[in-house]
Amino acid sequence: MIVIAEWTAPLFYKGHIDEMVQMFGITDIPEMRRQLSQGFTGAFGSALIVAGTVTLVVALIVSAFVSRQILRSVQRVSHASTRIAAGHYTERLPEMGRDELGELTHSFNRMAEALEATEVRRRELIGTVAHELRTPLTGMRGLTEGLLDGVFRIEEAGPDIIREIRRLERLTQDLSLVTQAEAGVIPVVPIPLSLASQARIACAQFERPFANKGLTLKLVVNHDVQVIADPDRFTQVLVNLLANALRHTQSGGATVWVGHHGKWGRAEVRDTGDGIASEDLPHVFERFYRSDQSRARDADERVGAGVGLTVSQHLIEAMGGAIHLASAEGKGTAVSIDLPMARQNELEAAPTRPA
Repeated sequence: MIVIAEWTAPLFYKGHIDEMVQMFGITDIPEMRRQLSQGFTGAFGSALIVAGTVTLVVALIVSAFVSRQILRSVQRVSHASTRIAAGHYTERLPEMGRDELGELTHSFNRMAEALEATEVRRRELIGTVAHELRTPLTGMRGLTEGLLDGVFRIEEAGPDIIREIRRLERLTQDLSLVTQAEAGVIPVVPIPLSLASQARIACAQFERPFANKGLTLKLVVNHDVQVIADPDRFTQVLVNLLANALRHTQSGGATVWVGHHGKWGRAEVRDTGDGIASEDLPHVFERFYRSDQSRARDADERVGAGVGLTVSQHLIEAMGGAIHLASAEGKGTAVSIDLPMARQNELEAAPTRPA
């Protein structure tokens, strides 16, 4: 900077020197111009050196202060990340304003909160799976010991052992299914289909179970909407929802409503069952979550491990739709499925599907 200033400065004050020479009537013009030029250059160079030195000192002081602040923040982030890597997921950084460092600490804290939530869900999952495995294994061990001790006969204990084995099979199938659903590897082939037709297929499977329990099952078709969805996967979702309605409804029954909701085709399953508590609503789509963790596991074939809504959500989202749940404790539950409606060109190009 100093060299460039020394080289360019004469270009700017040359005209001023000529005016001064003419103003004072100096006869020895070259010598006077040289002395004035040297004086201007020397004064300018000295001032520039002093200013540069002072600026450099101030810059070093400011840089040291700023660098210390940045280094301290980086050390805090490094220390906190090391503790999180060691398993201390409650570690947080103090907020530092709205500048870049503040945004960094805010993003770090959000990451730490997400990791903590993931760790909590992982522990809950391990505990739930361990409990689900322990129940049938304990039953099988008791029955087997009874057989060995001669307390039971094979004709008496055999059906119960098979029942517990089937429970283990259902648990392993549920684990595999929810893992595939979350990984997005379950094949989904959306095609144009009738919501009403698929709803009738699902309702037909539950007419007798609902009647045996003294409950009603109604299908209300407001509009027969054509949507884009995988028929088998959509039927699987409806079966999951109807199974939940049957399991948790003691009086009244369930209604399957079909129509449209704005630009979406909608199928809704409403029941008059137990409902879901408000504190449980945010967790209903989490895998293996049960609204009543303390209740005994029913041995009925229809009772799974609590992954039906989780799988249903992933399947509907894979078809480009959305699933919503509304419930009030003691007043029943309504689960609505929104799917994109088929356009006319998609209906014309759709292959015919046997009824």
